[in-house]
Amino acid sequence: MRFRLTLASLLTAIALPALAAAPQPQGHYHLYQFHKSVVPLAAGQTMEYFGGSVTSSVNVVAVMWGANVPSSTVKGIGGFFQALVNSTYVDQLTQYSTVGITGVNGKPGTNQTIGRGTFSGTITITPVNTSTHLSDIAIRKELVGQIRAGNLPRPSANLLYMVYFPQNVVITLGGSRSCVSFGAYHEAVSGKPNKNNIFYGVMPDCGGGFTSITDVTSHEFAEAITDNIPTPGSNPAYPQAWNTSNGSEVGDLCEGYNGSLNDTTTNMSYTVQEVFLNSTGACGTGNFTSP
Repeated sequence: MRFRLTLASLLTAIALPALAAAPQPQGHYHLYQFHKSVVPLAAGQTMEYFGGSVTSSVNVVAVMWGANVPSSTVKGIGGFFQALVNSTYVDQLTQYSTVGITGVNGKPGTNQTIGRGTFSGTITITPVNTSTHLSDIAIRKELVGQIRAGNLPRPSANLLYMVYFPQNVVITLGGSRSCVSFGAYHEAVSGKPNKNNIFYGVMPDCGGGFTSITDVTSHEFAEAITDNIPTPGSNPAYPQAWNTSNGSEVGDLCEGYNGSLNDTTTNMSYTVQEVFLNSTGACGTGNFTSP
């Protein structure tokens, strides 16, 4: 379905976070690496909490960057998100709630419980920036502009914009290039807690088909829930939420470990990536169901 806006005039007055220059890498960004092999899981890994916010009840909007996003993504992503947000895939992330815990850095927790979410629809925007070579800062500027123009819903603490691109669009972040060095990433427009922050995922199309899209999407979706203000670097600190001590997120440790998400309502099955679970000290191994 498509999101219908009725309060567009109010959106133009949103106090959106200021766009600073793109952050410079300090070690590494949180990137879905572009490779085909399974990453060996190192012994003794654990997710630590650094005091930042998580996404309690995610509300996903799928954003198509123009009219040339592959039809398989346009047609299929809505059904996938309808299943994903209301599934046991999300249930496993509940262990990363922040109720009653303190960060390893002494920061008080945000007292949030992670639960299932909602999907608010698919929106195809007409980008003002028509370049086929986009930086992360260009994507941020476009999202802010589309929100202010009333073409996208206003941001909230739970809203996650998941953005999909045509195959000919190349994206760069910190000197890395899409479909060469990375397959996807998630970010926040502001690097500081802000009630109007914009949380977004960037999913370039690297030619792997819809199975690849759902695999990569689930990785970034899980990380945007458990660490919604990521920062570059191998020494995680507030306002980050759940990371390993060297800066990996829940999806980073489990690239190449896949499961399936079975929608019992539509009888559709989707490929998803497993994530690291503190409860078992390993990547998940189960298949998932919705609802």
